[in-house]
Amino acid sequence: MQGPIAIFSDNDRAIDYPNVICFYQYIQCEDTEVASVYENACCCLIDYREPGQAVRKANQIRSQFPQMPLLLVTDVTFPFSDQHMVQIIGVGRLRLLFWQANDNEEMLSEIQSLLYPEYSTKSQHIAFILSVYNEEQRFVHVKTFAERLQAFIRSHIIEGSIYLIDDGSYDGTNALIKALEAATDLSVNRINQNLSPLLQTRELGRNTRKAGTYLEGMRTIGADYYVFVDADDSFFIEDIARMINVVQQGYYDVVIGTKDMTAENRSLLRSVVSFGKRVISRPFLPTGVVDSQTGLKVMSSVAVKRMFPHLKEQLGLALDLEMMFIAKRLQLRVLQLPVKCIDRDGSHIHVWKDSIRFLRSIIDIWRLDRRVR
Repeated sequence: MQGPIAIFSDNDRAIDYPNVICFYQYIQCEDTEVASVYENACCCLIDYREPGQAVRKANQIRSQFPQMPLLLVTDVTFPFSDQHMVQIIGVGRLRLLFWQANDNEEMLSEIQSLLYPEYSTKSQHIAFILSVYNEEQRFVHVKTFAERLQAFIRSHIIEGSIYLIDDGSYDGTNALIKALEAATDLSVNRINQNLSPLLQTRELGRNTRKAGTYLEGMRTIGADYYVFVDADDSFFIEDIARMINVVQQGYYDVVIGTKDMTAENRSLLRSVVSFGKRVISRPFLPTGVVDSQTGLKVMSSVAVKRMFPHLKEQLGLALDLEMMFIAKRLQLRVLQLPVKCIDRDGSHIHVWKDSIRFLRSIIDIWRLDRRVR
């Protein structure tokens, strides 16, 4: 049997919780309540007038229980902004409810979607697109990351699928990802059985330096949200969850990570080259974005559909920069967040050769895309 809903409220909105959520067990907690009181809760409802206080309470809960589902109640007078949203830690499901008087049905619907995401009427499909190329020697990282994503989807996303797209590998990578697909339980406990299986593989048959895998995903995969992420287990699920939450709440069309301030195991040469790329590419980037090349991006389907007609496979790794330039030209809302990252050994990036290609690509991007509207 599920535990109760733990309610934290300053009662400023005077919501009649005994009447609104009468179908559920609940406990009303004091702000100073010890964690043992709500550790068995099925979810926590946080209703504070001041958004900063709500963030502090959310993080206090998530520091003890990172997977705890949260429902944050806000309103148009004291709205919960994107800057508040990105501060919340943990990987559990997160919903935001803009409360209006007597909006009981909406609150019940949000609670239902938190407790039973497999039956939710608001489910939105998320496609996780992972580009792989000659990863035979590092496949342990690919396998580990795919397994962590599977656990995340099963526990928190539900309506999600992983796509491993082989970018023309000539070693044993393709056989390895197919073996991983065959060994994976592809079923997920969800109502909509028309969605793609939990994990599937595709192959391009040619090497496009990652660009073709992005475009293949955009062209052939139907989803409400797209997560483009490197497959070598260099990023953390908590950062991915945070970025998804921001896009799902509608604050931004695109959220991208930057690892330049947080990357571990990065050589001095790569750090210097990365700094140079940032300086050169700055005029091409949307306001607030300083790094286009980190391999973690979350986009809405609207952003994908608007950008796709303008993107070019021949740009290779510079497609990341072109995506940001197109987003800027189309006036899409873009947010960049620092993310934790581990630079894995065996990367296919050739620092000097790829830097020269990058400089040439900048000229092509300006020549071909500067008139995009």
